[in-house]
Amino acid sequence: DENEVGRIYLNFSDPWPKDRHAKRRLTSKEYWARYDRILCPEGRVIFKTDNRPLFDFSLEQVEVAGWQLDNYTFDLHHSEYAEGNVMTEYEERFTAKGNPICRLVAHRDPQKKG
Repeated sequence: DENEVGRIYLNFSDPWPKDRHAKRRLTSKEYWARYDRILCPEGRVIFKTDNRPLFDFSLEQVEVAGWQLDNYTFDLHHSEYAEGNVMTEYEERFTAKGNPICRLVAHRDPQKKG
């Protein structure tokens, strides 16, 4: 229902690398609009990926969708946000390969809602 969810975790989503598939990315402006409906007013979206092009796209889409960044990092495990991080299976695998993990936390901008 509307305003029911406190947090949405997007962990290592399919990057849909082709431009024509951008709307399928879980961090596209279309998906931010969906999250806006189901998140409570204080809700947050937490997104992690090892795919830098997807992460750069996601940072742009946060602003386009009228959301605000709480924080972000291009290397989670070497940042101030590493403490308390729960690693997923994919995160463990990518980290073992030496891939930096990107992470962002965003909330909706009440001034731009609707």
